Amino acid sequence: MYNQDMRKIIISLSILLLLLVIYFFGVRFFYPELSQMGLFGDTFGGINAVFSGLAFLGVIYAIVLQREELQLQRNELELTREELKRSAKAQEKSERALSRQAESLKQTAVLNGLGAILGYESMLIEVANTGRYGNIPISSREKTEELKKKIETIIEAKGN
Repeated sequence: MYNQDMRKIIISLSILLLLLVIYFFGVRFFYPELSQMGLFGDTFGGINAVFSGLAFLGVIYAIVLQREELQLQRNELELTREELKRSAKAQEKSERALSRQAESLKQTAVLNGLGAILGYESMLIEVANTGRYGNIPISSREKTEELKKKIETIIEAKGN
């Protein structure tokens, strides 16, 4: 792609140089006297003004295009800011949800642990009630009741 562009530029410059050479020799051929060549050159003064005006219009047009482009960039930047705000809000919501989920998992783990302890204590009570191993100590029954109350408290707290 770069080679094609460079080739076009070289061809354009060659054509321009060829036109300038043809112009120089054409003027020398049609106006062999130096004074007539000066008069001939003066006739291009109006064309010079036209090209200067066109160049000035090109500069103004470029400024207008830049202004429009800057406005589009400002609009795009504003849209980007709004999108970033929405993204930040969504991320904060997600963070809160994950925190709640982590807290729920923590409470679930505590309940599972207490449930396992309660199951173990209940099994000890059942084994002791069979009469094979004697009477169950009172402290173990109290411990079981405390565990049940603790589990109920956690469940009630989670429900609220």
